[in-house]
Amino acid sequence: MKSTFISSDEENIIVLLHGNSSSSKVFKDLRLNNSVLIPTLSGHEINENPDDNIDFSLQFYKQELISLINSYDQPILLVGNSLGGHLAMEIANQIKKLKGLIIFSAPPVKKPINFEEAFIPVEALQTFLKEKSTDEEIASAASVTVYEQKFTEQIVSDFKNSNPKVRSATAEDLFNGNWSDQYKSFTNLKCPKVIVSGSHDPSVNKEYLKKVVKESSHNTSYIELENCGHYPTLERPEEMSTIINHLAGDVFKLHLK
Repeated sequence: MKSTFISSDEENIIVLLHGNSSSSKVFKDLRLNNSVLIPTLSGHEINENPDDNIDFSLQFYKQELISLINSYDQPILLVGNSLGGHLAMEIANQIKKLKGLIIFSAPPVKKPINFEEAFIPVEALQTFLKEKSTDEEIASAASVTVYEQKFTEQIVSDFKNSNPKVRSATAEDLFNGNWSDQYKSFTNLKCPKVIVSGSHDPSVNKEYLKKVVKESSHNTSYIELENCGHYPTLERPEEMSTIINHLAGDVFKLHLK
């Protein structure tokens, strides 16, 4: 698994996980105060990393991420967008030095998956679960995901630079019940947690997110960003930088005590 590590004077690490058919570019405008690790999920950014015959299953991603993150043996704040948020919840209990978790555009689902409760059905977004799509379908899906249309170019570019088999593998895992009980993992996780939601995220049920926060143990909060869609770090990088830096400051201070 390819990854980028940006070192700072801090030993603590913020791990940023991108979503399905996305890339590390959705994090490019963040300004963070700690060292940062950005894994590139196999099958993404394929102009740089072909990944012709790689497994794109959830299980493979989990194994790769757990191995990579734990190899640093440092205090970790996990941050995940969309599929990256779901992956963060899938692996959280296996990250040895996990200190905090931030997820966005990723409702903690139950098992079997509570589609109707956690998600809002949007026909255009089915494109993110299909191997073959027309340019028109891709453009339509990208347009729906963001509040300001100036961000669609990045979404389309990332989509086209990802292996189509990533999408079919994600769909297979999703509909075959291969995801764990993320609701149980999230609500019972004994570290500070934040759920961020864009006010105009088309696919996630915000009332469900608020319910999850109320039912969570430990320190859990919900933050909604105005005029924002499915990609808060791309659409609202200043606000997201503040949110991430604030939680990082809190959880890494707790680590030092």
